[in-house]
Amino acid sequence: MRGYLLDTNHVDPLFRQEPGITAKYNAVPDDWQVRLCTITLGEIEAGNLIANPYDEERQEALNQYLNENFISDALPVSVATRIDYATLVDRILAANPRPTRGISIGRHLCQNLHVDINDLWIVSVAREHNLTFCTDDTMQLLRDAAYDVQFDNWLV
Repeated sequence: MRGYLLDTNHVDPLFRQEPGITAKYNAVPDDWQVRLCTITLGEIEAGNLIANPYDEERQEALNQYLNENFISDALPVSVATRIDYATLVDRILAANPRPTRGISIGRHLCQNLHVDINDLWIVSVAREHNLTFCTDDTMQLLRDAAYDVQFDNWLV
């Protein structure tokens, strides 16, 4: 599969039809895909629920946009994704070992290394499907570990 997997931070500007990201989206070749994964959709939904103030009209419009453009072919975290996830975790830990065995891997990744677990899963989905991951997050440790994943930023 050729194409792009969008991070959460690319969805709202695309929804708002910001000119720069809209131009990049429209320039994607017809035989390439632009996809979201279910983790990204969960992040968006969580953002909707905790938005303060909650804007029902905007959330309904965003949900309609997602339903029309991304929901039907959203990529799930599959049983196979675990291999890509485990590979990336292994690479990160090989370069950044836990200080003691008493600290959990998840805690070390999140608290010590500032690796967002959701980003780790989303990049794993991109790796599994050989998609370019579009984000404006730095996530340098994850980028270093995912050296076989292409990254792009449509927001620059």
